[in-house]
Amino acid sequence: MMVNLPSKPGTYCLVFFCTNQSQVSIGKLGTYQVQPGYYCYIGSAFGKGGLKSRIHRHLQINKRNHWHLDYLRPHLNPVEIYYSTDTIKLECIWAKLLLEDKQSSIPIKKFGSSDCHCSAHFFYYQVKPQLKTFLEQCATIVLQSSVAQKVERPSTLKGKDTPPVQ
Repeated sequence: MMVNLPSKPGTYCLVFFCTNQSQVSIGKLGTYQVQPGYYCYIGSAFGKGGLKSRIHRHLQINKRNHWHLDYLRPHLNPVEIYYSTDTIKLECIWAKLLLEDKQSSIPIKKFGSSDCHCSAHFFYYQVKPQLKTFLEQCATIVLQSSVAQKVERPSTLKGKDTPPVQ
């Protein structure tokens, strides 16, 4: 699955949909129940290949488990991608914004945030999150000209197991 993304460094938010309850072992974090609903994963890509390389890896299913998301990925269907090509890491700021969203909860403490002081960089929503406010808040935080951009789910991802993008 290929999505047209920049090879620049940046911060991203991946939105996934889970159709079935599953029990998943996630490395050193332990074993967790994954509930049907929506999940948002916040990350940054400041290494070789930038956003394009990191997000394409996250979208793959059959790979060696390295990041926390890799363990859950077979149970999650991609729905939307948000990203910013700002040169500063925004993932903790974005995670704080999602944490403050009354509709979100943290399904797994420290998921995606083992290298910072955040509670998590992974959030659960029972219904599709309305990230318009999130994007507006990101735009007011970002000091440079680029603003988080939304990439719609490609038509190749549309299927009976995933809800339509609204």
